[in-house]
Amino acid sequence: MAMNSFPHTRWSYFRTSFQFKLFLIFTLLTFLVTGLLSTLYIASEIRKTHRHAAEQLQMRAQQLADSIRLPLYAENSDMLCHMAEQAAAAREIRAVVVSAPGGRVLANIHSPNPDDTSDVIGTTVDVRSLVGDSVESAMAGGRDSSSVLLGTVRMEQGTADQSKAIRQVVVLSISMAIIFWMSVSLFCYLVLRQLTRSFNALVKGINAMQGGDFTARIDIQSNDEAGRAARAVNDLAQALQQRSEENISLQEDRLKIERQMLQAQKLESLGVMAGGIAHDFNNLLQSILGNVELALMQLPPESKSKKYIDNAISSARNAAHLTNLMLTYVGKGFITKKELNLNELVKVNAEMLRTAASSSVTFELCLSPELPVIMADEAHIQQVVMNLTINAAESIEKQPGVIRLSTGVQNCDQEMLAQSLVDDKPAPGRYVFLEVRDNGCGMDDDTLKRLFDPFFTTKFTGRGLGMSAVMGIMRTHSGALCVESEPGKGTTFRVLFPISESARPAELQETGRPPQSDTCSVLKGPLSGVVLVVDDERSVLNVCSKMVTLCGFTAITACDGVDAVEKFREKSDEIVAVLMDLTMPNMDGITAMNEIFAIRPDARVILSSGFNEEELSERITGQVPAGFIRKPYSMKVLETELRRVVNGEE
Repeated sequence: MAMNSFPHTRWSYFRTSFQFKLFLIFTLLTFLVTGLLSTLYIASEIRKTHRHAAEQLQMRAQQLADSIRLPLYAENSDMLCHMAEQAAAAREIRAVVVSAPGGRVLANIHSPNPDDTSDVIGTTVDVRSLVGDSVESAMAGGRDSSSVLLGTVRMEQGTADQSKAIRQVVVLSISMAIIFWMSVSLFCYLVLRQLTRSFNALVKGINAMQGGDFTARIDIQSNDEAGRAARAVNDLAQALQQRSEENISLQEDRLKIERQMLQAQKLESLGVMAGGIAHDFNNLLQSILGNVELALMQLPPESKSKKYIDNAISSARNAAHLTNLMLTYVGKGFITKKELNLNELVKVNAEMLRTAASSSVTFELCLSPELPVIMADEAHIQQVVMNLTINAAESIEKQPGVIRLSTGVQNCDQEMLAQSLVDDKPAPGRYVFLEVRDNGCGMDDDTLKRLFDPFFTTKFTGRGLGMSAVMGIMRTHSGALCVESEPGKGTTFRVLFPISESARPAELQETGRPPQSDTCSVLKGPLSGVVLVVDDERSVLNVCSKMVTLCGFTAITACDGVDAVEKFREKSDEIVAVLMDLTMPNMDGITAMNEIFAIRPDARVILSSGFNEEELSERITGQVPAGFIRKPYSMKVLETELRRVVNGEE
């Protein structure tokens, strides 16, 4: 009886002991937690082992696929078998199979191991060409679907090593759980929970960066390794954000530079083309105008043919004007800068255009008083005013319409001048502006992009050179051109001209006396002497020599620069002037002029060309010529220049 009561009493003690209960509950709970953690750890290690083995096998197969592209493309079975044997020599590798795209086996290597009865894992890798790979897919570890499939690589591996590693993990985990189940398990659980929270934040931030959101930041809650890793990821995100912004800015700058280079190349090509056209076309026009003018001189005033010849002369001069428009666009037009009154030019042209425009179009002038003068070519600025005003009038489809022309002075900074459509941006400063505003149909973006291209027009009639000439004029005057337009809401053009250094009010300036007519007579003293006429075009040479003869001189001719130098050397004492073309074969006009100056420094040389005088002056580095005459020229212009050079008559 006494012996039976002890166990009962001992069990009763354990059942009634609060300490035992707590210990039992704590032990069971800790055991369950430790067992669960151990089980999870073992399962995780098993998955990791399997995944690691699969990744290693995938990497080996990929390395083999990368190394056999060339022999697989050539279907070299011997080399493929050799390389497959090398790959199969690795530990646990059971088989290596290389196949063509159609499934045809090119290499099949097996390495059986009778002692190894474990399972087998395998993987297949596509072998593709490198042509279609992109940077993005390479960075992501993928392959571009557009690359060419060369074949496949199949590799199989045994799992004996994996099973051994898993058994070791199980034994070690159970041992650690039993030994440290009351202290280490709890501590590890708390640490893992904290680390899990920190690394989840890291993964979230890295995923945001991978998605392109470099503004996302990880909330740092500790100063341990996870916290330092989070700070490093935040710093990396900030650096990537700055780099992304810099790349965007550099990309925009690169595109801007590319557009400027393309525009410069286009202008250079157009310049070469326009220069060639101007030279050949002006030579033809010189021959036509000269011969027609000589024929006109032979007719009596009452001749019925006179009006037809006058019409031919007018058409030829219009052709010369068209050539000058092409030269103006590329900055090689004929210009003569002087101080101009922009207000007076606007008034004169507005009155003239008001009479030509529709009666339902109203012209409004808002001209600023005390407007400073500008240094510009009067004919070109007049052309700018007319072209912009005509463009505004033609854009008004719904009647009535309003065209406002405004002038004034504006302080322009670099940001404002950067909006100019002219490639060469002027320096910041004070500018005189002309603004032409209309309430017409406006323009869309596509029209604005092509508005200033040569021969582009939206009208049924027209040559499409008006607005391109405006662009060329603003380019040669170092000005700026801004356009604002929206379909259905009208267009505003604003052109900016640098203020002349004298900066006097425009009211005190004259717009310049009108040029002397080519047909007016000059009653001055007779002309005499020998003039050397030089031109490589026979028709131009004949008509120019005839015009020189009719002026009263004796003309001798030369066909190029070399011939001109020889003839001048022979008759240098008799020749009073040399009329010489600028562009000639063998020896051009400038070189021949320098040779003539070497023979007689006081020689009077008049150069003729289809280009403007400013461009000619840039090419002359030594002694300048006595005169310059622009082709095509009339006999009166030639006589006036000869009188000025030979007799000093103005």
